[in-house]
Amino acid sequence: MANPTDSKEKTLAAAAKLFCRRGYHGTAIHDILALSGAPRGSLYFHFPRGKEEIAEGAVALGSHAVIAFIAQAAGSARDAESFAVALARGMAANLEASDFREGCPIATTALEVATDSESVGKAAREAFAAWESEIAGALKRFGMKGGEAARAATAILSQLEGALLLARTARSLVPMRRAEDAVRMMVRGGRET
Repeated sequence: MANPTDSKEKTLAAAAKLFCRRGYHGTAIHDILALSGAPRGSLYFHFPRGKEEIAEGAVALGSHAVIAFIAQAAGSARDAESFAVALARGMAANLEASDFREGCPIATTALEVATDSESVGKAAREAFAAWESEIAGALKRFGMKGGEAARAATAILSQLEGALLLARTARSLVPMRRAEDAVRMMVRGGRET
């Protein structure tokens, strides 16, 4: 994530980190202000709709970071299998680096408020759809056909998102390692090595 320079960027970066760790309901405005160092007045200037608008921006920020991560993994992969493995390993490394405090950057917020807030729900739906599209696009570049790539993208994303939840809860990378094996088999057509 870029180093935020203005109060709006600092607020969104702080909110994204806190929502990822604590969730939407577990994060108060004063927590966001304290972490961001942004003045209270700027918060309401940049986000007149308050915390809900901050959540929309935080989801978008997290989404852009994941899209960049997927693109980087695809760019350094030699085939679909190495791409899927890079996704799993990168997510596992980020989880471990956060001491199991930060899994998916939007999952906690999406689960908490996506059905209660149309705007946050829309931002979360768009984020997940963009991630699936980015994964499917990479799989197509590695030779998968359109429908197969779309199905595989959904399966890979679902597998890794679920593994992040299990790994974060267990405070163990074992679920991520198993997910890595599963996504590797998915792109090979179910064949184990």
